[in-house]
Amino acid sequence: MNLRLALSLTLILASTVCQAQPPTLNLYTFESPPYQVASQGKGGVNQISGETADTVVCAANRAGWATRIRITPQNRAMHSLKRNMIDGYFAIDPSAELDNIAKRSDPVALEKWYFFTRGDQLVTDNLRIGVVDGSNEEAWLEANNYSIFLSVTSASQLLALLKRERIDAALMDERVMNGLRQDNGKPGMVMERHFVRYAPLYLYLSESFASSYPEFLDTFNRRLNSCMAGHLALSDEEERRIRTLSESLISEVSSALDIPQIIASGPRQESFTDVMTQDSMWQAMAPLASTQLADRILDLPGSRTLHGWKVAQGGLVTEAMIMNSMGTLAAMSQLTTDYWQGDEAKFQKVLDATRQGLEGMEALYISPIRYDASTSRFQVTVSAPVSPISDGAPLGVLTLGLDAEDALRALEHP
Repeated sequence: MNLRLALSLTLILASTVCQAQPPTLNLYTFESPPYQVASQGKGGVNQISGETADTVVCAANRAGWATRIRITPQNRAMHSLKRNMIDGYFAIDPSAELDNIAKRSDPVALEKWYFFTRGDQLVTDNLRIGVVDGSNEEAWLEANNYSIFLSVTSASQLLALLKRERIDAALMDERVMNGLRQDNGKPGMVMERHFVRYAPLYLYLSESFASSYPEFLDTFNRRLNSCMAGHLALSDEEERRIRTLSESLISEVSSALDIPQIIASGPRQESFTDVMTQDSMWQAMAPLASTQLADRILDLPGSRTLHGWKVAQGGLVTEAMIMNSMGTLAAMSQLTTDYWQGDEAKFQKVLDATRQGLEGMEALYISPIRYDASTSRFQVTVSAPVSPISDGAPLGVLTLGLDAEDALRALEHP
């Protein structure tokens, strides 16, 4: 009797363990260091790692799923996805064809595409352009009516063709090219880079999987931001260029507005408790509606001038706001999601800099790139202190949101 009971308990425990195992998401991708890299693990089994693969695994795990990722040619992956033979395929550019038969996630990766040319070669209509066959870059060039001179099987071949002057320009991700040049030792030739676009890449889920698990995609998307942390940083060169542009824009808006006067005449709460009360009401209603305080701020002359100046930038500036020393809004170009900005990096980083004795553009803060799902745009935030600075604290902070692609293009040489 005891033996039967022990066997029964063992079977129940084994069943419980099996039931506790997460379901497995079967995915295809392609090799593209440092984003997706295949390496041999134990028993000779290929293991897929790299920034994008790790992001997908992280978000899937936090959504309650294990993953099985395999490297496969793009044509085979597309064929398998269309016929519901796999659960999903990443990391690929948006596709009108796939949008009709599969479900697309928020971006799982952000690549930075450049035309790489020899020396001071200009980017003109008659360039002999090389690209990797079957790549996202090739599909984008074809969709945008570029003439492709050569398609090759690997990015390393493109670099060799550039060196031998068989092509005039190669289109590829910046980090892929940097990795190739490091692997080849000395740079060899002088190379120029010409920014083309930020390329957000996505996970597409098969129609069958999306229908069977309709809640998965929303959960996966919510986990992406934390799983991508650190992968959307600006390069040193990009930050230098954003800084140059920001200094010009901040100087321009500071000349157009009397910012200290705007802060002095703007609303200010008597206590931190009042700030939190107003902020709670504000967040509960935004962005679909506004509180009386929000309407009052939007109607201020400073806010109307900020809005007009922002519109005049033609999409480069996505938002503009002025905060007082408490971190609450004194003026804004449009309704924001928060009234109190004092707990956010755009305010805290500037405050930290001024406490260290920095002023003006020396205290400028540039945020990492952030994906805004509501506008499907990548943005950076730049913030600078408003003088005078008293006891290490500025009178306020001026913040501008910039479209990341437009910002780089604004400083791109022909």
